[in-house]
Parts: sequence; C-alpha cells; structure tokens
Amino acid sequence: MTDDFLHEESTKFPRVKRTVRIHGRLFVLVFAIALLWQGLLLVDKRLSAYHADLYNSFKVILTVENVPDNETLEQMGETLNQKKDITSVKLFSSQDALEVVRRQHPQLVRDMMLGRNPMPAYFELHLTPAAVRNVESLMANIAAEYSGIIPHYQTAHAQLVFTTGIWVKLLRVMMLLAGVLFFSFMFLVEAYPSSRRQTHYIEAAVVGVVAGVCSCLCFCGLLYPLGLLSEPVRAFTSIFRQLLVLSFCGLLGWTLSKWQKF
Repeated sequence: MTDDFLHEESTKFPRVKRTVRIHGRLFVLVFAIALLWQGLLLVDKRLSAYHADLYNSFKVILTVENVPDNETLEQMGETLNQKKDITSVKLFSSQDALEVVRRQHPQLVRDMMLGRNPMPAYFELHLTPAAVRNVESLMANIAAEYSGIIPHYQTAHAQLVFTTGIWVKLLRVMMLLAGVLFFSFMFLVEAYPSSRRQTHYIEAAVVGVVAGVCSCLCFCGLLYPLGLLSEPVRAFTSIFRQLLVLSFCGLLGWTLSKWQKF
C-alpha cells in the first residue's frame, strides 16, 4: 500500500517535481553567470578609477630659466594654453613656487634658502590622454620652440597612464562583446519554435532575479572580511550597474525556461 501511495504521489505531481528540478539548475547557472558579471564590473569600476587617478595626477613641469618678467611669462602661458595637446596651464612665479614648497616642506625651504630665492618660475601643464602617450616628443618640440624652458615629467607615470587606459578599453570591449553574444543566444532561443503549449515560466524569471540578488550579496560578503566596505559602496559598484545585472538575470532566466537544455 505504501508503494502504491508513493507511486500515486509521483504520478500526481510529475510536472511540479520537474519544474522544481529545472528551476534549481537554472538558479545555479544564472547565479554563476551573475557572479562573473559582478567580478567584471568590479574590475572595470576599480580599474577605471585607478586610471582616472593616474591621469589626473600626471603633470608636466616647465621650469623657466633666467627669470623673465611677468609679461613675458604670461605671453608664454597664453601660447602654451592654445596648443590642442594641452588642457590647462598654470603659471607659478618664482615667489609663488617658493610659497608652494614652503607650505609643503618648510624645513626644506629653510635649508635651501641661504639668503636667496633659489626657486625658478614654472608652468604646470595637464595634457590630453593622447598627448600623455607621446609626452616625450611633445616636450621635445616645446623645449625647441621656447628658449630657456626645461620640461620635467615622469616617463614611467605617463606609460602607466597609457597602459591602464588600454586595459580599461579592452575590458569594456570584451564585456560588450560578451553581452552581445548573450543577447544573441536569447534571441535564437526565443526565435526557435517550440511544440510545448507553455514555453515560458514567470517563476524562472523570478529565480533569475533571485540569483542576481544572491550574486550581489555574495559580492558584499567577499568584500566585507577585507575591510573594503568601510569605503562608500559607490566606489565598487552603483545602483545602475546592479539594476543591469538584475535585469539581465531575469531576462536570462525567462529565456532559459524555454530552452530547458541544462
């Protein structure tokens, strides 16, 4: 009698058991894909911020010899500011330069002064990203154009700005390509005719969204022991990015409920 009861139960709810099994596999698959997206978005966010910090902190200092008069310095600054490879020019006179160093390193100024003003006037330049890549040739041209100007910059810093910019662009191209392939897969599944009367399940889309939420919680759980969540969450992700992940997971779950090849 017990065997008959189990047989009756198994034949009574075959569709329910199959649906639960499919949704379980669907959750694992979408959860794994969502975790990969969370990792890629995290790397993109931090790498982009790192590249921006490197670029904003890169400066070229043009020291001016023989201390020309202020009118000559202003004319030089205007002509430098008109160059398309230079985004901003700041002029520091000899006294201004000395005050900058005095505020940052007062002991150094006292040791260097020795009764005279050793600080030359200088220009502080910010370059365009393309100019940072070719900073050596650009500064060679400027030094040849303006007499008495000596450029100072860090070649390794400029190279790092260029390299990180390339990695950011490459990562985003790969993410865009992966997104296009995922949506192409969804389109092919949706375009394929099905003989089943019910082709999609609302529950599958809900499972996909739950998997996306779990990926976000897992992301926070991995960062919390490192002490990184003490910083603002927007330093690692954003509401817009998480909404994209949840929308993608829900749409993928909806599509996979028709595919059922997992």
